[in-house]
Amino acid sequence: MRFACVTAFAVLVSVAAAPAWAAGAPTAASATGPKVLPARLESRYQALTEELRCPVCQNEPIATSQAQIAGALRDIVRQRLIAGQSNRQIKQYMISRYGLFAVYKPPLERGTFLLWFGPLILFLIALVVAGFAIRRRRQALADSGTMR
Repeated sequence: MRFACVTAFAVLVSVAAAPAWAAGAPTAASATGPKVLPARLESRYQALTEELRCPVCQNEPIATSQAQIAGALRDIVRQRLIAGQSNRQIKQYMISRYGLFAVYKPPLERGTFLLWFGPLILFLIALVVAGFAIRRRRQALADSGTMR
């Protein structure tokens, strides 16, 4: 009885693991299903999926992420491209759903001002502080040299 159960299980597993082409599924060369984009949209699709960040993988674009949600997001991008939406509309949809984290280059607006210009502001402050420190040091050296 035990042997029959193990054999039945093995048969079920082997049938379930049969290659997709044996069931008549289209191959990559003959794919014309809903996941295939027209040539005019393919480059936009590639660019968008590289610009959108996977919400699970932290710093990986949805184009290369293996996470399940990344696959769903790729499908959404594909559907919206086919529906005729612009890149900006698709990005806005992702931002509205996942926040500014969804894009690598957040839009320039009041809430992202420091994100865009913060490093430049800190660099300028460092230059001013360094300038004052150098000036003070030179003045201290000049004062100590004249006193002798």
